[in-house]
Amino acid sequence: MRNVLYTAALAALALCASVASAQTAVFDFQDNTDQGWGAGFGDDASETFPIANIGGSLRMEVLRNGGFQEAGFATGNPGLPFFQVMAAGAADEANVLVSYDWYVDTSAFSAGPGTFLQLATFINTGSGYYSQDFGAIKDVELTGDQLASGSIFSGTVSETLAAKGYNMPLGETFYRFGLIINGDGAAQKIHYDNITFTVVPEPASMALALLGLPMLRRRR
Repeated sequence: MRNVLYTAALAALALCASVASAQTAVFDFQDNTDQGWGAGFGDDASETFPIANIGGSLRMEVLRNGGFQEAGFATGNPGLPFFQVMAAGAADEANVLVSYDWYVDTSAFSAGPGTFLQLATFINTGSGYYSQDFGAIKDVELTGDQLASGSIFSGTVSETLAAKGYNMPLGETFYRFGLIINGDGAAQKIHYDNITFTVVPEPASMALALLGLPMLRRRR
């Protein structure tokens, strides 16, 4: 009986892990398309972004064209993982982690590097909710000296929706997540990869599950 209980506990933990991992939406552009990303406030087909092979990894190329909200992914389809993760975020923004890889090659900016370049994100929902994490601290901020250096800059941004300051209403039927590019250089462009939305396990639930294992062992 004890072995059965112990096995059941392990199975429950595995199930929790599989459910959590299933609630993930990833845009990695490895199919050589922009995977449905469109203009910041347009529909998914309103703009097509080129895909560039950089170091063996396919990345979505987004120009700073003066629109500020330069690219977005939007859907009202509850069957899509993106919709499901965003709905989970509306229930608790602290339980959804958003991350993306960014890459800037300033050697391509010779025609107009500009004096600053800033990256951030925004969210828009069907009820009209709109918010952006474009506060005092941006996701990424490059100076004029960096932009004129001819160097490559890259990194990964990873934060929960709560850390970004989002507070979405419950019961939404449409979600849009967008990429903000703010700068003043005519040649500025960003390459994005691995844009990922993940529901992370709730710490309290995981702690309770893990506490059950020592208890079972002590009964042996």
